[in-house]
Amino acid sequence: MSENRVDLKQLIMRIKETKNFEANLILDEGCTLMTEDPKPLVKVLNYIINYLGQLSDTAMEISLDLRTSDHLLSFMVYTDKIDIPAVNTEIDDVLKNYKASLEKIHEEGKYLQMKVSFAH
Repeated sequence: MSENRVDLKQLIMRIKETKNFEANLILDEGCTLMTEDPKPLVKVLNYIINYLGQLSDTAMEISLDLRTSDHLLSFMVYTDKIDIPAVNTEIDDVLKNYKASLEKIHEEGKYLQMKVSFAH
């Protein structure tokens, strides 16, 4: 199977259009990655969006930053929740296939942010 270039900005915009949810987008151009199969990544991104969506009634904040060492994709919701469900542990394994990692930041009663870093 050959590798395909995936434009992360276009991917996020397609997911938002398909899922039709409220989000504020700040997406840099030029954030791409090479992969044989983008479907598992799409599933992970949908999982993150669904996970965060259940914790807030406000619009999600999604940003994509083109940085020298990586591409940073950040999802954040404002939430008053203190206890949040655990994240599926399979997410880390799937992200490794894309040279990516997940960081979760929870400021109890204020917000929950999930950052996906894609190494170049």
